[in-house]
Amino acid sequence: MEKDPNCVFCQKTEADYVAENELSCAFDDIRPVSKGHTLVTPKRHVRQVWDLTDEERKSLFSLVQETKKILDDKYRPDGYNIAINSGAAAGQTVFHCHVHLIPRYWNHDPERKPIPAQFLVPPERPQFKGMD
Repeated sequence: MEKDPNCVFCQKTEADYVAENELSCAFDDIRPVSKGHTLVTPKRHVRQVWDLTDEERKSLFSLVQETKKILDDKYRPDGYNIAINSGAAAGQTVFHCHVHLIPRYWNHDPERKPIPAQFLVPPERPQFKGMD
C-alpha cells in the first residue's frame, strides 16, 4: 500500500481509527466543526477522489456508511454534512483524499445554515491558491 511519509493522514495508525475496512479508515478530525466530525480516507495515499480505483471508491463510501452508524449510536445527531474538497481551489488543505462526515445538531447553533463550504473553507485559505 502506497504511503507518503510527509502526509499526516498516511501517518495514522489503527490506534487512531474510529473504524476501518481493508482499503479505508476513519478517524476524528483534529479541528472538528461539530461533536463527532470524522474523516474517512483511503489507506493508500491518493491525492483526490478522482484518483481512487473503483474498489477504493466502494470501500471508502462503504466505510462512510459504517461510520455514520457508529456516530448515530454515540452522538444521536439530527443530520449530517458530507463533504469532499478536491483541489486547493475547493478548499483542500491536506492532499490525501478524504470525506468529511460532520454530524449536525439543531441545538448546537440553530441560526447557522448547514452549508459545508461555510465550515470547511475559511476566508484565510487564499494562501493555498495554485497548490494543486
